[in-house]
Amino acid sequence: MSTARTANALVSKPVTLTKMCELHGIAIPPGGEVAERFRAAFPTASYDEKAGEWRMAWKKGTYAESNARLEAFFAENGFDISHVDKC
Repeated sequence: MSTARTANALVSKPVTLTKMCELHGIAIPPGGEVAERFRAAFPTASYDEKAGEWRMAWKKGTYAESNARLEAFFAENGFDISHVDKC
């Protein structure tokens, strides 16, 4: 008797989170399943056509919390996160 094993490969996708002081830029497409989940998780976010990314305003003093929420969301959705700090 032989046992077939199936490997579950984790496919990660890159996403860049850009911190611009009181504004975060999130580089994911404007549509699709991930965008729908993102919109539901972060209802204050909006897609900026000119910038080509999602934008979210954050109040000073909440950066660590906002980054943690964004990182958790993208990790749960199979994204590999990189950060750019322009603040």
